[in-house]
Amino acid sequence: MTQDTLERGWHVPHLLLLSLLPVVAMGAPGLAPELRVAGWLLLNVAVIAAAERWRPYRADWRPTRADLVRDGGVFALNALVDALAKMALAVVALRFVSGASALPGWLQVIGGALLADLGSYALHRWSHRGGWLWRVHAFHHRPEALNVANALTAHPLNALYDGVVRWGPLVLLGFDAEVITALAMFHLTQALAAHANVRGIIGPLRWVLGSAELHRLHHSTDGREAGNFGTDLPLWDLVFGTHRSGPGPRAVGVFDPARYPVATATGRWLAWPFQRRPSTAQDRSPST
Repeated sequence: MTQDTLERGWHVPHLLLLSLLPVVAMGAPGLAPELRVAGWLLLNVAVIAAAERWRPYRADWRPTRADLVRDGGVFALNALVDALAKMALAVVALRFVSGASALPGWLQVIGGALLADLGSYALHRWSHRGGWLWRVHAFHHRPEALNVANALTAHPLNALYDGVVRWGPLVLLGFDAEVITALAMFHLTQALAAHANVRGIIGPLRWVLGSAELHRLHHSTDGREAGNFGTDLPLWDLVFGTHRSGPGPRAVGVFDPARYPVATATGRWLAWPFQRRPSTAQDRSPST
């Protein structure tokens, strides 16, 4: 199948979920934020998983049974880490935040999206420079396929510090809890859709929203393509010169797989950042 065929048409699940997001985010204000986000996550996974079977970008990117065991176990572990992080942020907010933000809700949404993605962009880009942060982050890049199952597969430390830099500033600035919940739902959609093994594009929206067509290049094994550190928004990549566009990558993963544990060796990956090893050049994009 040619690259033109793979990218033909619209990325229907991504566009559908984005259109549903305002309705769901504003339509259930009485529901606890945790339940709202959990329900939204389940809906996103169901829609994208169905689309992956109906219109896959690459048939060889479907997850194996071993992949699903890894992804399910890591998801459960990261859900616990996420809950603990939210509890810590709540304690910090009660201790240090004196009042709510005076910004109107719409401005909190826009400003919050930009600020949250800036912190995540900076730490993500730093992680690709090598050293300890790369050893934490490499688990996410080890799979040689992208799909909804492994979209959230990352070392728990990676999930922890990304959550802190993404949501911590909004909490400390007194952003409304409803706004943070809506932005968390938006981030889930962006993260899952960006990794989705689904054909299609989002057209001109790719200049304002992260997309699968951009994020696949981030996972490329070709260093000239491996930019696009923003998952939710491409703005900071455009501002700081790390934006990449073009046909999809020939292959995704790490540059030198032999240096790493196999992708499904979850226990080894959890221990990987804590094992002493000689310093090596980072094996991601040399342009970063």
